[in-house]
Amino acid sequence: MPEIRKRSGRLEKLLSGIVKEIRPSKDEIDSANRYSNDLMGRLEHVLPRDVEIILAGSVARGTQVRGSSDIDIFLLFPKAAPEREMEAKALRAAKSIVSRKSGESYEINYAEHPYLKLINNKLGFTADIVPAFKIRDSSDMGTSVDRTQLHNEFVKSHLSAHQRDEVRLLKHFLDCHRIYGAESRTSGFSGYLCELLIYHYGSFAATMESISALKLPLVIRISDNSEVSDTAELEAAIRRFGSKFIVIDPTDSTRNVAANVSMESLSRLILASRMLLRSPAAETFYGPRMIDTASRAWLSRLIKGYGFDVHTIAVKLPRISEDTLWPQLKRLAGTVAKRIDSEGFAPLLSLQYMEGGEAIMSFITNKAEVNAKLVEGPPVDIAEGSALFYTKHNHGSNVFVEGDHLFSIEKSQFTNAHALLEHLLASKEFSFPSHIAKSRARLFTGALPERYAKMLRLAYESKMSI
Repeated sequence: MPEIRKRSGRLEKLLSGIVKEIRPSKDEIDSANRYSNDLMGRLEHVLPRDVEIILAGSVARGTQVRGSSDIDIFLLFPKAAPEREMEAKALRAAKSIVSRKSGESYEINYAEHPYLKLINNKLGFTADIVPAFKIRDSSDMGTSVDRTQLHNEFVKSHLSAHQRDEVRLLKHFLDCHRIYGAESRTSGFSGYLCELLIYHYGSFAATMESISALKLPLVIRISDNSEVSDTAELEAAIRRFGSKFIVIDPTDSTRNVAANVSMESLSRLILASRMLLRSPAAETFYGPRMIDTASRAWLSRLIKGYGFDVHTIAVKLPRISEDTLWPQLKRLAGTVAKRIDSEGFAPLLSLQYMEGGEAIMSFITNKAEVNAKLVEGPPVDIAEGSALFYTKHNHGSNVFVEGDHLFSIEKSQFTNAHALLEHLLASKEFSFPSHIAKSRARLFTGALPERYAKMLRLAYESKMSI
């Protein structure tokens, strides 16, 4: 017990210091509010009176971390407005308020609706201007982004000032461990999910205690701040949401706020929380940090240290949403990894990274040359299939039975993984996804140009850090 109290005291002291570092200064808060009000005022002059303009997101809720006071402005149109017409009016109005003279620029991004991201490098702010429908509750919802106004109201009315700082701690901790953000690239914890977890558990420390001892399935019902314990109700929730980690949205009982959290991200949080509670220190809160050295030298040391091969496909990307590109990159990397494995080169690790209009897919394999491979055929009791397999693969005493399956030993087409990857990039039969052009891909084995080595290093250290 004394040791537990001692660790608890160390954690409390650690967290109080970190909160002071990550809580936005009064100047940052005032600056974000001034700029938000300025933009909303400009929008009022160009939008019809029946469109309500609200500030949303972490700035509106007071849960932003220092240096990340990005602004979310929602344009709430009457529900009767046609959706395409609403989108067009919103984008037209948002474009019209962008002031080039003030150093503002914009880009159009796509979620469920197209929306405008306004960028002000001079002030250091970005502002997402998002069209939505004005609704009273989730039953009135037209599109998923309509929920945001309900999320705003719930968080603002349920979190205390102290709990807003606890949310900041949770967001920062997750960010340090590379699992903050619900976008497909991260598959982690959204800001809204962080707010709900702090509301449910009460504090950052209590959240860590609960997550460190997490047993799935877990179903949190935020509406009455309870956890489902009845077996039949748990099983019904798992079937309904297709997950064993469920946080039911208090504004929409049909939605799991944790739906985008991958099992890997949840597992990383469980491990990180255990380490922090066992040893409350800056090192366990912030996690491993990248040392600023040349990445090519780092890669060379890594290869020599383990004696493996690193095969990297680098590709130029089109200028479209990362949320569109990342799933395609992941699927492509998974397909390539399966081909590498099927040819007998068994990748130890597959890594992907995107930055600055380029992406890499790296496959770490043992240094090996393969002259033959094992091909598994169908069960013997499938008469037609086993006959076809035997006819195709029998080249003289190379087909055999193991258990109830046929197998054959085949001469490898490729003696190493590099030759296989060269073949895939050259083959018309192996296609890339729609937004990733094979013609813009290059293959490297071993050493990389510095920019690609840095991308690989970031992906590797993110994967290896807990």
